[in-house]
Parts: sequence; C-alpha cells; structure tokens
Amino acid sequence: MQFYGTRSVRNKPAAIHLALVCTLTISAHATTIIVSNTNDNGQGSLRQALEIANDGDTIDATGISGVITLTTGELRVNVRVMINGPGANVLTINANAASDAFHVTSIGPVTISDLTIRNGQNNFGGGILNSNGGTLTITNSTVSENIAPFGGGIYNSGTLSIVNSTISDNMASSEGAGVYNARTLMITNSTFSGNAAHGSGGGCINGGMLLITNSTLSGNSASNGGGGVFNLGALHIGNTVLKRGDSGANITTGSGGTVTSLGYNVSSDDGSGFLTGPGDQINIDPLLGPLQGNGGPTFTHSLMPGSPAIDAGDPNFTPPPFYDQRGSNFWRVRNGRIDVGSFEVQSGTTPSPTPTASPTPTPTVTATVTATAIFTPTSTPTATHTPTSTPVATVPATPTATATTTPTATATASATPTPTPTATPRSTMTPRSEPTPRIRPTPPPRP
Repeated sequence: MQFYGTRSVRNKPAAIHLALVCTLTISAHATTIIVSNTNDNGQGSLRQALEIANDGDTIDATGISGVITLTTGELRVNVRVMINGPGANVLTINANAASDAFHVTSIGPVTISDLTIRNGQNNFGGGILNSNGGTLTITNSTVSENIAPFGGGIYNSGTLSIVNSTISDNMASSEGAGVYNARTLMITNSTFSGNAAHGSGGGCINGGMLLITNSTLSGNSASNGGGGVFNLGALHIGNTVLKRGDSGANITTGSGGTVTSLGYNVSSDDGSGFLTGPGDQINIDPLLGPLQGNGGPTFTHSLMPGSPAIDAGDPNFTPPPFYDQRGSNFWRVRNGRIDVGSFEVQSGTTPSPTPTASPTPTPTVTATVTATAIFTPTSTPTATHTPTSTPVATVPATPTATATTTPTATATASATPTPTPTATPRSTMTPRSEPTPRIRPTPPPRP
C-alpha cells in the first residue's frame, strides 16, 4: 500500500480537494420536496417525502391543511431534514393511537415546525421519539394528547430544543408526561400545560441538562413527585412562570440533581427552596388565564390583569427573542421590560429597537453546564437511580423488548377536514400517593 510516510503527506492536498468537492456536491443536491396531500402514504404524501429525502433537504407541507392520519405506523426520520408545516392550527399529524407520530433516528440536525402532533401511543415518546442521540428542534408546534409510559409527549436521548411551542395534555403511566429528557433539553418561549404522570415528572423529567427560559409551566401534575419538573440532572431556569397542578411540587430533585435559578421566576409554591435568584417570586399566584387561543398558531396562558409576572422579568433583557411564543407582532418586550413566562401583555409603549433578525430564533444556552447524570427509563418506576459519570454518545437503533412494534398493515387514509383547536384537555389521570421516586438506569429505547 502507498499511503504511508512522505507519500501520505504529498497526497494531502488532493485528499482535501476531493473532500471539498464531495461536500459541495452534496450541498448542491439539497432540494425541496413538496407534500401535496394529506394521505398517509403514496405520491405527494409526507411519508413518501421522508422516504425519498436526502441529507439537507427541506420537506414543504405549507400548502396543505387538515389532518394526516397515520394508518401504516410512525413517520421515520433518518436523514438531516427540515419539515415545515403551514401552522400548528392548520395541519395535524394524528398518530391514530397506534404508534408514535415521528421517530427520529437521524443524528440531525432535524427541524419540525408549524405542526400539531397528537394521539400518539408508544412505550417511549408517544408523540415523538428522538432515539439515536441526534439534534432535534421543534418550533411553532403543538404536541398534545399523546400517551407513553416514558415521555408521553416526547422522549429525548439527544439534543432537543423546544421553541415557541405548546406541550399539553400528554400522559405518562410512569414518568415524564410532557418530555422525558435523558440528555440535553432547551425550552424557550414555550408552554407546558396539563401534562399528567402517574409516576414522576408531570411537565418534564430530566436526567441530563435542562435549560428553561421565558416559558410557562402550568397545571402539570405527577402523583410521585415533580408536577412541573422532576430533576435528576442539572436544571437551569429563568424568567419562567410555574403554576402548580393538582399533585406534585413545581420542582422536585432526586439524588444527584442540581437546580440553578437564573432569576426572575414566578412560582405558585416555594420552588422547593431553589428559587433564590434575583427577582424570583415564590408562593404567589401568577394569575394565568386558561390554555386557549390568544393569537398565534399555538395555545397559551395569558397573564391576567394584576399578574405579578407582568413587567417583572429581567430588566437587562434584550432581544432575541423579539416576540413572545405567539410569533410576529406579539412583541417580547413592552413598557421597557419583559414579562415573565411565554406570554407578553401587548399594552404600553412600542418596543425599540426594531428587530432585524428572524422572529423564531434558535435559543442560546446562557449557562455552561456539564451533565453528570445520564439515565434512561426502566419499566419499574420505583427502581433506584445510579448516575453514570460519562454521557452515552448514541443510542442503538434496535427496539427493546418492551418497545411498541410498528404496524405493518398498509392502508391509505383519505383527507380529513381542517382541525379545530380546543382548549378542553383529555381526561387526566387520578393522582395517587406514593413514596419519592427512585430511578434505575436501563438500556435506552431503540428504534
């Protein structure tokens, strides 16, 4: 072979040139694939678009409306792709209570935007399963009314960003009704509402790094601890409203969990003693309106007159984000100071300066965190948690014995009418009194 010594050094420019040519060739072939109907499969369907997509492609579903009902199982995302819908109040992916809606096996980045994802059921991630350690962003979307033992709405084993989105009315028979986070999760300008877990972590269970900013957590419950967040990793939280649900404190920590307040949080309970940052308010009713349409494509909780969250955010905050969760024209700062939570009261002086950036920026982590505890769910919610010292880089792609199998029957769903959002939640689980949860690591979910 002739790839050693000086010959190897001599050939480096050619190798570099070849690599650049390959990179440019791949980029040049990135294309936009149009979704033209709401069928489950076949020509013009979202499923077909995902099957033929290559790395770097964009799937454009902005020209359709109604409901895509999945009759042949989950939508598998195995390439780096952007999936763009027409709006969470315009197009819904209904998983038909037979599987999760999206299963992301790509290492990413993958972006899912402007969709509603509902009625999914799975062992891990009823609505979305990010199983292979990839990078996933969910923006301007709703994940609602999904069910799983672990991660009713979403199960994440990679890096997940939730931006300008609502995670609501999801259920977990064990842990993490809204989101089960095993690695890295960033939540900004978003709402978690009415999620309920029979075990721990109504809004979210965290075993890695969790950053929550400019968000609202309301009415989430867990019978075994952490109605808002059950934390076994590193939680950083700031400028966020926490309104306790029927059961479980807003913040609960387990063995090895740490909480850092970034300040300017408003909590209906004492925050379990962790909310001691500048501007934090505890044991006070944030005076939220019901989860409903208040403008924009996703449901939000408005701040009622007299709310202690109005003009109570970080006085040094400057955009981005330029808008609250609802998007364009709902300015993020009014009266010269940001409100706490995902909703900004739109009264008072016009904000300045005029923004020049995108109205839906990617969140920036303001705290440097090293996750020291990575855990994955066990089918027994009362097992003991033992944190590992080194995070697992990837998740294998073979399903565990307990994972829900993908249906194989083939059918074609006909187009259905445009969905009408409703603020009425699904039936919630009855809380039960149990001892503080203990989590034991087991092999993570596999596709």
